[in-house]
Amino acid sequence: MPSGPGFICQKHTAGFGFWNSPYPGAGRRLPALPRAAWFFFASTPSNMALAQGMPGHGWKAAVMDAQRPLFYALAPAAPIGFALMRFPRLYRALWPLGQRALGVQEAEAPVRMTDWRLYTIAWGVHQTRFLVDGDEVLHTTASPAGPLGLVIWLDNQYAVVTPQGRFGGGLLATAHEQWMEVEFL
Repeated sequence: MPSGPGFICQKHTAGFGFWNSPYPGAGRRLPALPRAAWFFFASTPSNMALAQGMPGHGWKAAVMDAQRPLFYALAPAAPIGFALMRFPRLYRALWPLGQRALGVQEAEAPVRMTDWRLYTIAWGVHQTRFLVDGDEVLHTTASPAGPLGLVIWLDNQYAVVTPQGRFGGGLLATAHEQWMEVEFL
């Protein structure tokens, strides 16, 4: 991605990687729970704080697989869980189980996303590795099951999804033209 005045990452989501396209369409009639392995950016007011100790926005390497048996087993308790997670002590004690159920692992990408970089996602059955310029950013055994398709996007949306039961989203105005360049896949 180029740096400079034309690429301003202030109000949007952007990223690339692999995703199961959980929304109806694309040949599917029913929605599905999300699965992903991707580099993901979200500006504020996005708040998707699904990995304990990680901010709900920013430039990250992340995996998620909400189609795991543990997630289905815990789903009926979600309304009670959302209420309990509002207490910081209970959140710290209980959310690691919720995070494991969702198969969520994240790490901040320690680079400016507006500079040209070589990004690598080595997605396998038992592990996923994320590298930036050959340096490992995240290595996890929380690898999402397939099939997943390649996605590359830049949009002006935001989302709020938190363990405390906060949900929302919308569109943000952008003041400047924005783009993403990909040299090779």
